[in-house]
Amino acid sequence: MKIISLSRLTLLLFTIVGVTTSVSSTASECKILPKVLSAYYDFSQQKTNNIEEQKAQVTSAKKTQSFELHRYNNRVLQRDLSQGVNDIWSHNGNRLSLNRAFEQYQHTIEYQSNELRYQPKWQDIFQLVSTPDLSKMQLVGQKNSGCQLEQHYIHKTQTSEYQLVWLPNLQLVKFFELKSATSTRQWSLTNYQGTVEQIASLFNEYSRYQSTDYADVGDNESTPFLAAMINQGFSASQNTQALHTHHKAH
Repeated sequence: MKIISLSRLTLLLFTIVGVTTSVSSTASECKILPKVLSAYYDFSQQKTNNIEEQKAQVTSAKKTQSFELHRYNNRVLQRDLSQGVNDIWSHNGNRLSLNRAFEQYQHTIEYQSNELRYQPKWQDIFQLVSTPDLSKMQLVGQKNSGCQLEQHYIHKTQTSEYQLVWLPNLQLVKFFELKSATSTRQWSLTNYQGTVEQIASLFNEYSRYQSTDYADVGDNESTPFLAAMINQGFSASQNTQALHTHHKAH
């Protein structure tokens, strides 16, 4: 029978414990930075058509749209895949600025904060969807670890019910549902990734678009794209608010 010395046994146990701790630590870590990531969402909305159908609990067909959220430090890109209109927000100090990119025309229009009557909060832009403050919601469960760590919240008011699955290590909404007497809205995270090069490349792609300051739009009627915007009565504030209307939860 081979006898293992106390010192060797201690070293062996230390090695085993060290390996176990290392694996456990790695499993609980999240190496994706919340400020540099891409998230992909499906948004669905189901409405009750009228008061009589509300009583009968008959609802219209569910409509689904796809959106993308891309964070790159102090910039956020929100992509509406159904419209080909994408908002690139920048946050410098307490000031917001917006570049709206039109893929069909390969053109962006730049807005300063004073040119936007409707200004969403940076937190809402950072999340794509506006949810109630976590401090106002009830935490009912938590599971998983690392990037997959989930916190489950609920909240009720006199008119609405909220369910939220929050990924705290990514500062990201995984699932959000807002239910009222007339409709149910759901945001579902379908995928996410944190490849810095890929995200930077996406922002660089839009930086190559031709750009016009919003204040100069009226002086550029010779440009077909800008002429079309003028003829349509294009308004930065109206279009920005319209884009975010279905994002708002309260």
